[in-house]
Order: sequence, then structure tokens, then C-alpha cells
Amino acid sequence: MKGNIQTRKRTLLAASIAALLASPAFAAQFNEAPELKALVAEGKLPSVEQRLPSDPLVVTPFEAVGQYGGTMNLVGLWGDNGHRMRILGNNNLFSFNHTYTDVEPSLATGYESNAEATEYTIFLRKDMKWSDGSDFTADDIVYYVNDVLGDPNHAGNRPLYFKDYSSAKAEAVDKHTVKISLTEPNGLFIRQLAGVDGSNIAAFNKAYCSKFQPQFNANVEKEAKAEGFSSWREYYEVKCPAHYFTPFYANADRPTMAPWIVETPPSANAPFAEYVRNPYFWQVDTAGNQLPYIDSVKWTFSENKEEMLLRAVAGKTDFQSRHIDNAANRPIIFGNAEKSDYKVMLRPETRMNVLVLGLNQNAKDPVKRELYSNKDFRIALSYAIDRWDISETIFGGAVEPYQAAPLEASPFYSEEFATQYTDFDLKKANKMLDDLGLTNRDKDGYRLMKNGERIRIEALSTTLVKPETRDALEMVKKHWDEIGVMLDVRIVDRSLQNSMRFANDYDVIPWYGDGGVGIIDEARWYMPYSPESTFGLGWYNWSANPNSDSAVEPPAAVKKQIELYSELRKTSDKKKQNELMQEIINIAQENFYAIGTVTNLPNTVIVNEKLRNAPEGMPESYNLMTPAPMRVGQLWFDNK
Repeated sequence: MKGNIQTRKRTLLAASIAALLASPAFAAQFNEAPELKALVAEGKLPSVEQRLPSDPLVVTPFEAVGQYGGTMNLVGLWGDNGHRMRILGNNNLFSFNHTYTDVEPSLATGYESNAEATEYTIFLRKDMKWSDGSDFTADDIVYYVNDVLGDPNHAGNRPLYFKDYSSAKAEAVDKHTVKISLTEPNGLFIRQLAGVDGSNIAAFNKAYCSKFQPQFNANVEKEAKAEGFSSWREYYEVKCPAHYFTPFYANADRPTMAPWIVETPPSANAPFAEYVRNPYFWQVDTAGNQLPYIDSVKWTFSENKEEMLLRAVAGKTDFQSRHIDNAANRPIIFGNAEKSDYKVMLRPETRMNVLVLGLNQNAKDPVKRELYSNKDFRIALSYAIDRWDISETIFGGAVEPYQAAPLEASPFYSEEFATQYTDFDLKKANKMLDDLGLTNRDKDGYRLMKNGERIRIEALSTTLVKPETRDALEMVKKHWDEIGVMLDVRIVDRSLQNSMRFANDYDVIPWYGDGGVGIIDEARWYMPYSPESTFGLGWYNWSANPNSDSAVEPPAAVKKQIELYSELRKTSDKKKQNELMQEIINIAQENFYAIGTVTNLPNTVIVNEKLRNAPEGMPESYNLMTPAPMRVGQLWFDNK
């Protein structure tokens, strides 16, 4: 069976490039940045034709073919890899388009799969180069799949589509073709390679990274100790981690496929990090100009988000949403646009909710587990939230009550699901709690569980979430006080939150409503889809390995969802996938796993008035790695 980006399309793509090269609209030869041209003239760099693949990715500019030059200034936290990932890290085999409606070629030109969705043959662009000028080949992907993830004791990141060391094997059919064989069917594999988890499969240069593994370097343990590491594994995770981790963006020696490469690395003591043009970058515009246009990208660091906002509205950032976009900042962001020579663009959110509360139905405490697993208890809590109060107080009435349900832009949208249990009705909430036998109260008016202890739901929050999310959480706390349920908000750093999550040591982890659009790629609130499905982490662990110590056998409805999703993964037929996903959503609606609050405002983006080719209306999504799929190398400064 041929994939959605199939051999025929691959052939058409090659033919279209050949036609462009032969047409007046495409340069007779490729062009490059002036400083690279100078290096070629000095004999320090091969010609641009030698540096580009024979079939480069041709990017059609959103506005116009650009000009070379300039530095794109950004503000950020020194340890914020999510920000760098969105600008530097999205060099996938396949990519979502910038509207998040389809998958398109990227480092790969196409693929074929078998009928069982267990074998994928992926065709790479020919003669691509890593940033050090070495060849990017099928062997690099084989290395990552077999020698990194295939190591049973691999200590680093493991993508969700390769859950354990035996999930896949890869082989190089030839220099530009790799076949990946999966132990389980996965009709979503190409979509997953296009998402945030897909970048790493094309980020591990075998020649470089293998130097830090004993099967390739007999002296690596000794070398690791000499560098101050306790083991070669620790050494490896500093030299060749996945793109989620800071060393990925700090190692100037590690080859990359990114548009900009490390010049000044990020560190806790550095005021900024800077990345300069990759002379071997594999994309060109429609006039044959090698991308990127912009010379360098510079992050100026601050650990104070208020300071970041002040810098941004003073015009000290050129293309910024990260860390400055929240409801309270809107007036100052819009109010300073003209004075500071920037415009404000809006990105529709793919998150369906400002705040979702998924009570841990696998809680360690058996009394809490029974209570949180009671659907009527969750419904009562939902009725006790005054969502219009949240909307008016935090968002000036600009957002609406909404459950943890698909958005209207999704094919899985249901008005009934979106609005169920969203009425503010304290009388109904109190009656439901009384009917559950929760009638006894302590001296402070809080209801007691059947063991005589106060109903105290600890919310394990973090400063990482936006201020409006924390504000909404505080308002829910106030609302639940009215029905005698204590929401105890505890603020911890993200690392501790993660540690407690994986230890199943939490009542609820308040988070955003990921999965309003692109639900097949992000179903965390609709079923135990990933370790982020905090309402049922034990159920997710059971789906991954029923014999795991952390596994909790799920009820029949959840098992059905797991079966449906397994069936969904076995087909590449989009219609069948959607039918199965709809069944999963129907079960989620019926079982009401998580409590939503209100919809999001669109994401605001500060864009320098001189910056060109920034698209309007691009969805804001973590899985999409917004704005990466717009091909950020096409951004340029119009200094006329």
C-alpha cells in the first residue's frame, strides 16, 4: 500500500523541482548569502550547488522572495528548550503544513507502507549534508533506531511511537532509502514523524554520536571518566541527547540539519545564546536562494517574565509569543505596537481549554481513588465552577465555558460534549454530593470522606503555566469552597511535578486543554493516551505493559478505548481512523474523565514591522511546534 505521500507524489515533486530549475522563475543556478559566497571564493567552502541536495526542498514564500542579512532577536529563559525547539529543532522526515491540515515532505520526499502498517520504506532527499558537510544518509536513521533506541538500557528520551527497545528495526535499502519495520502496526507513524516527537529520528549523526558508545569506541568509558562523567551513558546524554534537552542546543561540535547552528551556546551564566546560518541547509526559495535569509538568531535571557514583556513591547524582540502571551499582557502588547514598530498577529489555539482538571482515578489512596473514580463526584465539581465568573474576571468576558472536549474546528466537535455540566448550579452540586453520602463536615465546613478525613484535593501546579491558568485555578478553589470541597493548590517546579507524576503521587495536575484540534495526535484528555493522561496514568501504563509495577487494570470502557486506538493504529485509512477516533471520543463524553473550564483567547504574536513572510492565522500547537512548519528560514528583514 502506498502512503499519503506516495511514490507517485515523490516523482511529481522531483519533476516539479526540475521544471522550476528550467523555468525563468527559478534561477539558472543557486544563490547564497554573501558571506558564504566569500568563503567559497576563498576556497574555504564548497560551492552552493555542492552543498545543497540534488532535490532541495523548495519553499514558496508567504509574501515575497527575501533578502539576506540581519539578526532575529528573541527573549527567553536560558533553559527553555521548547522555544529553541520551535525555531531550530523541527527538521523532521515529514512535517505538518502550517495550517495543521495535512502532512507534507520534509527531509524525506515520500514513503510506502505495507497493508499491515508494519513496514515503512522512506525515501530521503539525495545528497543532503549535515552542518559539518558530511553526508546525511539512511545509515544515520538506522543508527538512531537500532543503536540508540534499540539499546534495552537506553537512558535518554524514547518517543511514544517507539515505546521500548524492541518496537522497531531499521535497515538501509540504499544510501537514500531506509526501511523501518515495526513490531506492532501503526497507521499513524508518518503523522507521528511529522510531530514534535518526530524530530529526533533525523537528529543523530552516526559518525559523531557513535563516538560516545562502547560498541563503536572501546575507550569511551575511560574518556567519559576523564571528562568528569560517572559513566559513558551520562557522557552520551550530554553529547547526544534528544532535542528536548539543553545540551542539544549547546554543543557546537554536534552536526545538525537546522537552519542555524550554535555560535554562542546557552548556559546559566550567559546573557544570551546565538545561532548562525548553516551553510549546508537543505532548503531553497522559488528563486533558487539557499535558506535561511537571516544571518543569525539571538536569544537574550532573563528569568523574569515581566522583564521579558517589557523588552518585547519596547521592540527588543522580532518574532515573539513565548512567555509574553497571556490575558493580562494584551493591553500593553497592543498599546505599544505603533510606538515600538511591531504588529500583533493572532494564532488560533488548538488547545480547547485554559485549565483542565483530571482527578487521578488511579490515586494511591484507596478512599480517594474510589471518590475520584465516581463520575457523579466529578459532575458535581463541574457544576460548582462559575465559568462566567472566570471569563469576566480574567478575560473580560471574551471566552466561554467549555468542557475538556474537541473544538468546533475539529471533525470530532460535539456541542453536547462541549457544554455538558458547564452550568453553574451550586444547588445541584450540593445535592449530588449529599446523595453520594458526603454529608458530614468538619468544623471549617469542609465535607468528609468515608474515612472521616476532609476532602482535600491537592492540585500540583507549576509556575510554568500561564498566569491566567493559575488565576483560573485559584478561582476554582474559591468556587469549590462553596460546596465544602477543599482544593489545596501547591506550586512546585516542573521537574518535581514530573517526578511526582511518574510516582503516581498526586491528586490532580492542573494543565492546559491540549487536544482541541489534531486530536488523533493528542488525545491525552479523552483516553489514557500518553504519560500526560494524568486522570489515568496507571491505565496508560497498563496499555503499554500490563505487567508493569505501575500498571493499573482499567475498567471496561477504558479497555474499549485502548482496543479502539490499537485498531486505529493498524490502518492507514483516514476515514477508518476518524470513525474509530469518534468512538473513542463518544466514550470519553459518556465517562467524563476530566473537568474543563473556559476556552482560550487566540495567541498573540509580536512581529517586527520589517519582518516578512510571517503567516497570519497559523494554529498555536505544541505538537505542531508552532511556528516551525512555516519554514522559519524564509523569514527576512525588509530594510527599505
